[in-house]
Amino acid sequence: MTREAVVEGFEEVIGKAIEESMSEFSMTRALQNGVRGPGGAAVDQLLNNSRRLNRRVVEPELETYKQRTFDQFSIILDYAESDDDIESYREDILGAGAFENEIREDLPEDRREEVEDYMLARHEALGDQLRPLVRSPETDFWTAAEAEMDAETARELVEVHFAYAKPLREYPEAFELSTTVNTSDVLGLFGSLLGGTAIEVEYTDEAMRALSLAEERVIEDAKADIEEFFE
Repeated sequence: MTREAVVEGFEEVIGKAIEESMSEFSMTRALQNGVRGPGGAAVDQLLNNSRRLNRRVVEPELETYKQRTFDQFSIILDYAESDDDIESYREDILGAGAFENEIREDLPEDRREEVEDYMLARHEALGDQLRPLVRSPETDFWTAAEAEMDAETARELVEVHFAYAKPLREYPEAFELSTTVNTSDVLGLFGSLLGGTAIEVEYTDEAMRALSLAEERVIEDAKADIEEFFE
């Protein structure tokens, strides 16, 4: 199976997950619960401009997450196509990942290593399960899937590797997702009148909530496709 076909299938799923996350994510909750420091007046104005806030802040954040995920997946496929040990790709895989870049800077070194080992093991398992597909002579994704795995294996792949928020649930204290909201970017002239306030927003809990709901829908849809194809 061509690498391009695997990438196309993966990117379709990630794109859907991002869309689902976008529909679930509430910047209102993030602002109400995760603002660090002063900025009450600016927060009130931001809450009244949620549509512009989503366009200027939330959408770019999710786009960055998506691109990092694509970049990391490309490296995982490099591993799947090779006969090398996963440790040969450790630095590149962990350096590219979206969540790996959000591990708390003050996390103790032994805990950081534990989290990174856990995440690398997930990526290794994904690469191992994709290897038969990548090496299949079939050019169509589902034809290759039918030739190289049974329905149970396909369901397992989906249930484990489409659970994108699982690292956040397993190690909730290890990650800190945050962004800086510049009021002048979102509120225009009014934001400038506020002095161009930069508000730091920590949104780990809201991201976990939105991603968890999104992954449930993506997994259920993928499992329905599997049942239909393998029936």
